[in-house]
Amino acid sequence: MPGLMISGPVLLIGSNGLLGSEIASAFKEHQISFVEKNSSSLDITDPQAIAKVLEALKPKWIINAAAYTDVDKAETDRERARLINAVGPKHLAELATGANARLIHFSTDYVFSGEGDKPWTEMDPTKPVPRNWYGETKLMGEKAVRNHPNHLVVRVQWLYGKKKNRFAGLKSREKFSPFVDQFGAPTWSRDVVKAVLALIVQEATGLFHFAYDDFASWMDVYQFVKEEWHLPVKLIPARTREVNLPAQRPLNGRLANDKLKRQLKVQSLGSWKTSLKEFLHQGQHD
Repeated sequence: MPGLMISGPVLLIGSNGLLGSEIASAFKEHQISFVEKNSSSLDITDPQAIAKVLEALKPKWIINAAAYTDVDKAETDRERARLINAVGPKHLAELATGANARLIHFSTDYVFSGEGDKPWTEMDPTKPVPRNWYGETKLMGEKAVRNHPNHLVVRVQWLYGKKKNRFAGLKSREKFSPFVDQFGAPTWSRDVVKAVLALIVQEATGLFHFAYDDFASWMDVYQFVKEEWHLPVKLIPARTREVNLPAQRPLNGRLANDKLKRQLKVQSLGSWKTSLKEFLHQGQHD
């Protein structure tokens, strides 16, 4: 994306997380000036702290990459998850409106019930309710942001990247049991950020799904990793109902990407296999 131009001050919140750190790296690569805040330098659950930062910076863009992402822990740490995923985004949306700033926020396929087998579109209802508390809190936050007139919400799923490598542990395992009944696609944070930067340049608003053109089960994904890395690990199929996890998983996390392709004027957003193969052989699994 040569010659990337983004006008106005940019505030990046959650810069120490998976997506936030990827965005920060991209901004530095393209020499885009921005101010970054992480969880220790800005508490997004504190509206006064947010207001103070906005008054000092007067940003045109606010990118919220902060999130509580531990799906299972959220079931017991419910209030903390709600504060970060729902209350914080609500404060940001309200204060961004007053500051006349554009707000960019990230959501998840977990806002859907997980029923059926068709890819979810941006127009699909999020009822019945999400399968777990994490999904509920993300839905609350997403709704609050979408009440802001200049919002951009991007739903993503099954993220991996420099800050969160889902696959490195496979090299030391003799056996591993991926789910065969949960479907979506592993998504490289790098690819999400490329699309988001393109949307920022366009000054796009609204709700978009970032997803590749194909889908897989977790078993498919780990089988692919096993073959790419030539690992001896034995993969044993598992079903979500057979595993006693604190949080129930939505089985169908497939996200339709037609709206984003139209917006970016591209015919394809690629395959999860292509991106994962590149990631696996970049030395990022070390």
